[in-house]
Amino acid sequence: MLPETFDAVNARWFDDTPTEPAALGEWQLTRAWHIADRLAAENPFYRARLRLPTDRTAAAFRTLPATRKDDVVADCEAHPPYGTRTVASAGAIRMTVQTSGTSGRGTEVFALDDADEAAITRTEATGFLWAGVGPGTKVLLSIPVGMTAAGIWYYAALRAIGANVLSVGSYPTERKVAVLAGFGADMIVGTPSYVQRLAVACEDAGIDPASLGVGTLMVAGETYSIGWAKGIEQRWGARLYEQYGCTERAIAWTCPGGVVRDGGLGVLHFPPESGYYEVIDRASGDPVADGKEGELIVTPFGAAASPLLRYATGDKVRWAAPGSCECRRTLAGIAAGAVMRLDDMIKVRGVNVWPATFDTAVFSVPGVVDYRGRIGTGGDGSEIVEIRIEAESTAAAGLVTEAVQQVTGLNAAIAVVPAGTLAREVPEDFVKIKRWNDERRVR
Repeated sequence: MLPETFDAVNARWFDDTPTEPAALGEWQLTRAWHIADRLAAENPFYRARLRLPTDRTAAAFRTLPATRKDDVVADCEAHPPYGTRTVASAGAIRMTVQTSGTSGRGTEVFALDDADEAAITRTEATGFLWAGVGPGTKVLLSIPVGMTAAGIWYYAALRAIGANVLSVGSYPTERKVAVLAGFGADMIVGTPSYVQRLAVACEDAGIDPASLGVGTLMVAGETYSIGWAKGIEQRWGARLYEQYGCTERAIAWTCPGGVVRDGGLGVLHFPPESGYYEVIDRASGDPVADGKEGELIVTPFGAAASPLLRYATGDKVRWAAPGSCECRRTLAGIAAGAVMRLDDMIKVRGVNVWPATFDTAVFSVPGVVDYRGRIGTGGDGSEIVEIRIEAESTAAAGLVTEAVQQVTGLNAAIAVVPAGTLAREVPEDFVKIKRWNDERRVR
């Protein structure tokens, strides 16, 4: 159950949570140190890892060792299924979630007790409430409800709010379209690529997505550009919102108004009661300045059963300082549409390029709907870059060639494919699509 009151301006559920930025920052830091103290004294996993300083500043907190995915995976594999971090008794565990394992580096497993489940439900409900969800709001949840966190946590939050959830994540796309046409929906929840695939499937069925009355799209899990955001809003006749989230409990949401702001993309705010967030320069360990990029690190507050301290997400984000969003909320956050994996950087012909840099180049050309890129090896051993685009005109190919060369310094072969081709390639299940396929690694 959710508390009866929600402070939508400050994204807080409890009246004693500070709202002034400096006071809130100190409150969050104090909670993070309390977690460190408890884990150093009591937790089998962290006790041997932590040597706590007497200083209780933010700088001292950054000296504590980060917990990384490989650490959690190794612990779970050595002490299955939950690892030594998990301190909840079997009788206290109410939910088990795990990472997908699609990275090839193993699976993390997390237990939640009653308090954990209540905390994550409040955190997830925050963004849905900001997006206008209320009792009876009809939400088409296209993400499967299983043991991965996204679907089951979204479902729990939506049900706690009182929404009418159409849980169609396990249905094939054609059946999702039938449900959408038959029941209607106020909101669709899915990955950016799947929301686009659903639009194409509607059009294939002779249905204009904009005629269905969907007012809000909530996406998560993939990068996108301002051009893509504007295009998908127009296609559905809906306003776009975004959530950033991971199983390790780093979560941020678009504030009221959506992600498209004044010709650009807005901010995803961290709910203040969800954790202590840091965005640091990976090389120096120092915090980055407003508008600069770094690695996101979280110490979640509501993770007592399977606690984490300074979990390094491996995600490259752009820091948004409190008050930097046009909504003027005094909540820190990250830039919308721009979260990338630090290990996703591609080196082509001696040039280091982030996939999002290609996004910027390709989507800068008017009329480009989507694209997929491939890096391979030619018969002479040279590296080749190929990009397939969906565009309103074949003339876009030349413009994309110029844009890619100008932004990245690379020459690419561009092919225009029929509308809907790329969307139809998106898998049925909840998969985060990577627009780039590096086939040089395939032997």
